[in-house]
Amino acid sequence: MAKRTTKKWSTLKGGMSPAAQRRVDARVRETLESMPLAELRRAVGQTQVELAESLGVAQGSVSKIENAADMYLSTLRKFVRALGGELHLTATFPNGRSIEIDHISEVAEP
Repeated sequence: MAKRTTKKWSTLKGGMSPAAQRRVDARVRETLESMPLAELRRAVGQTQVELAESLGVAQGSVSKIENAADMYLSTLRKFVRALGGELHLTATFPNGRSIEIDHISEVAEP
C-alpha cells in the first residue's frame, strides 16, 4: 500500500497557474460571503460558549441567533463584532449597481 503524503495548502496553491489561483480565491470569497452564522463562527475558531461570553448572553441565545430565520440588524452587528468582524449592508440592483447602506448602522438598538 502506498504511503500517503500531506502537503501544505500554500504549497499546492503555489503550484497552480495564476488563473487557477484566481478561481480558487474567487470561490473562497464566494463561500465566505454566503456562509451561515454558525459556520462563520466556526471559521473564526469560536465556540458558542466563547461567543456567548463575548456577547454577555447564555449559550442558548447564540444558538437561537444562529438558527433564526429573521433578526434585527443590531443583533447581527453584535454577533459579527463579537467575532472580531464588521458588518456592512449592501443593496445590489439588477443593473449591477451596488450601494453600501451605512446610515442605519448608527441607529439606536432596541
